[in-house]
Amino acid sequence: MMLALCLTLVIIAIGWGVPRPAARDLDRRLVVGRVEPVRYRALRNRRLIASMIITVAMILIAFTVDGQRGAVLAASALMILLTLVRLVGQQRRLRMTLRTQVAVSRACTALAAQLRIGQVPTEALASTARDHPVLVESQRVSAIGGDVPRTWRSQAERDGGCAGLAELARAWQVSVDTGAPMSTTLEQVAAGLSADRGLQSVIAGELAAPRATSKVMAALPACGIGLGYLLGGDPVGWLLAGPLGWGCLFVGALLACAGVLWIEALAHQAAT
Repeated sequence: MMLALCLTLVIIAIGWGVPRPAARDLDRRLVVGRVEPVRYRALRNRRLIASMIITVAMILIAFTVDGQRGAVLAASALMILLTLVRLVGQQRRLRMTLRTQVAVSRACTALAAQLRIGQVPTEALASTARDHPVLVESQRVSAIGGDVPRTWRSQAERDGGCAGLAELARAWQVSVDTGAPMSTTLEQVAAGLSADRGLQSVIAGELAAPRATSKVMAALPACGIGLGYLLGGDPVGWLLAGPLGWGCLFVGALLACAGVLWIEALAHQAAT
């Protein structure tokens, strides 16, 4: 019964804990303007199935070596490992998104400056793309006479860090359709993107305390074990001695991991 419970809960945790492919890997699966959905889903499913097989195999091996105690210990360790993997993946994706947002804002400012000194839009885009890789794809499309705003909208849809390119696309399209001065419009877009970055920095600062609190709370059980030894007890020995200790260990690890992931999910929702 205990083995079945561990297997069920850990398999459920895998779907939550296995990170999605990073943005850089996703870009390699992009075709012009769209994502290959079948290939992306297949990769996601293969990773999930492989993780489940490895998890079940490790728990069964632990069960064979040390019975139910080994299975519980393996399940608890895997839950903690999956939680750490997910947190590290989220932080990595967040840093990549922030770097991309900064790159988009700087590229928009540089493009507006090139237009301000009198360059035509295509030349300004080509000149700016040499120093700002986020504009390289649109510059290539522009060189063959393609739809530049559509390219920017596609980039914004497939990468959250490039969301500012959607504003750039609208400004570019309005200027082309109406003949309005493009430099002034792009400068306003650049100012708006800079303001958005400032607001996101404030939000990130406000959310830093709840996120830190969740990690401190997750570490409190380990502190409690250390305190138990200071008081002359043997908490680890009790946790490993019998079914009651195994159950407390497994439930404690489950609740700690679920609490950290839940707070991270709330913080991410508030940030977006």
